[in-house]
Amino acid sequence: MMNAQKTRIALLLAASAATLALGGCGGDDGNDGNPGNPGGEPAGEIKALHFSFEQAVVKDGIPTVEFTVTNEDDMPVVGLQKFRFAAAQLLPEGATGAGNASQWQYFGNEDCTVSSSCAGTFVDHKNGSYSYTFSKTLNELSKDSISFNPELAQRVLLRAYNTPLPDGTLIPNSNAFVDFSANSGAAAYSRMLVSTDSCNTCHGDLADVKHNGGYPDVNYCATCHTPGRVGEGKEFNALIHAKHKDLGLDALNSCQSCHNDTNVELTPDWGNWSKVPTAASCGSCHSNIDFAAGQGHSQQTDNSNCIACHNSKWTEELHTGVTADKRAVIAQRGLAAELTGSADNSATLTVTLLDKAGNALDANKELAKIKRLETITNVGPNFPVMGYNKSPGSGTAKVAKDLVKDGQLQDAVTLVDGKLQFTVQDLPFGAGDADTAFSFIGLEMCSQGSELIACADGVTTTSMKAQLAFGTKSGDAPSHRHIDSVDFATCEGCHSDTFELHKGHHSGFVMTEQLGREVNGKLTVGVDGCVACHTPDGTYASGANKGALEMKLHKTHIEKAHGLIGGNCSACHNDLNLDAFKNKGALATAKEMYTTPITATCTSCHVVGSDYMVHTKEQLEAYGAVVDGDYTAANQAAQLETCFYCHKPTAADHTQVKM
Repeated sequence: MMNAQKTRIALLLAASAATLALGGCGGDDGNDGNPGNPGGEPAGEIKALHFSFEQAVVKDGIPTVEFTVTNEDDMPVVGLQKFRFAAAQLLPEGATGAGNASQWQYFGNEDCTVSSSCAGTFVDHKNGSYSYTFSKTLNELSKDSISFNPELAQRVLLRAYNTPLPDGTLIPNSNAFVDFSANSGAAAYSRMLVSTDSCNTCHGDLADVKHNGGYPDVNYCATCHTPGRVGEGKEFNALIHAKHKDLGLDALNSCQSCHNDTNVELTPDWGNWSKVPTAASCGSCHSNIDFAAGQGHSQQTDNSNCIACHNSKWTEELHTGVTADKRAVIAQRGLAAELTGSADNSATLTVTLLDKAGNALDANKELAKIKRLETITNVGPNFPVMGYNKSPGSGTAKVAKDLVKDGQLQDAVTLVDGKLQFTVQDLPFGAGDADTAFSFIGLEMCSQGSELIACADGVTTTSMKAQLAFGTKSGDAPSHRHIDSVDFATCEGCHSDTFELHKGHHSGFVMTEQLGREVNGKLTVGVDGCVACHTPDGTYASGANKGALEMKLHKTHIEKAHGLIGGNCSACHNDLNLDAFKNKGALATAKEMYTTPITATCTSCHVVGSDYMVHTKEQLEAYGAVVDGDYTAANQAAQLETCFYCHKPTAADHTQVKM
């Protein structure tokens, strides 16, 4: 609250000498201030900065911007200490040649530190209003022989650094920009193709990915990564396509995952991806084509003829049709399943095929269309006792069984009233969590376009909605693994709702509402079914690939998507359920070697001995952990780790420490 208290005194003193100049701050008469200026007391707590540009002009080639800054409660923020101002202009579509896309030209930037020096003229009006006039003309600022053209759309960008205010109030790194014509009118055209919200669907916060958290808005990326300012291939359109195309995310199979009309006000030019095809943009994804040489495509020395063949409607259908067809196929079938435990340590699984409306179907009539219906059964949802291979604890491995393969009912599978039925024998039921068995079910069907068809050689297959069933030996209510820490919507945000997990070796699984259950009154989709295979004992490599679910997801995302999400836990997690560790034993962290659960989970990101590791192996062991030890020792020590005496990680800040 220091900013509100101390700055208010300064404002009142200044107001006695310059009442009219500071009228926008309000006063004892209770007025909210002059139009265009924030009123009332200045902000005392600042979680976010919001910018409003009152004016932007270019006079005699020199830009000036006037803007106001408020916090998340619309209270004026006074005393910002450090800025960077940058300028650019936008060449319109076709300006550099027929068929060419619009193109930003970056002039340069100037820095301003209030306590020491500013390149230009900076004024803090002490009421939440600020102004800045560049020290140079745009032509002088330019390092690339770019000439200022007053007929073009102009842009001024600013970055407000997280330098504390004079009274010590902390502020976040923040950015803003304004597009305008040189004579202070609104810009007549734009190049705003992708929204930051679309980026943050995967990135969590774009600022966490590059440039030390400085730029959380994609418009900064697009304005700076321009021809002449960056090297060939690092222009924004080429760089972003190249970075994303090889990630193997289903969402990126459709251009509209990023280029969409979710908020047309923020992205008025979102449709340019199909309307303005160019060799540079298309070639950054279709990298096996050399347009100039005529390799992989008819020779095109410029972009003038692109639209003649690649009209917008055809281009859009070509790039979105496959995903639309897959989504239509997946929607046509669903699964219902029941698992009933028995006193003889068996459990009977009953699977019902459903139509789009949820009506039961006769499985016998569907067999010809089924490539594979696969089930995996394990015991103990919170900490499965059956390994992928035989667990050293129970001496058993999960039970994998195809109920249908290539249209044929498999051995020991029966049809009862149109439902598929199979009994799993000799399950290692026990007390507590081990009283519950669970089966994860995947369905792969044959398809053509948007329709399901009979299977044959060469026919395309689609992984359908997965299902999960629970049953107990005792007949009591089953136990469940927690599903409140991962927001499955974030998984779909990156991978899309048609992402086929493990298709190939398995039937493939599409995670949908069928896997959901009610948590705190809300249908919640979890990844708890994955532990049927991703057991505490690891997967096929018995721990050598850190296959346990608690580690595998971290390991995979670090290796394949660290550049996307950085160290941002909230990109996937909406919470960290620390109590879940009370239900866990040791996890296999190397081939047939085990580590206590908290240490194993944390070191799946903070690898021991790496730059990301805070503690040495010896320190971890001193805090009660067993690291890469034998199965028995690690299990016995599983609840003796003292990590959470000090560490209190949250999804928003997993480095949080309680002192």
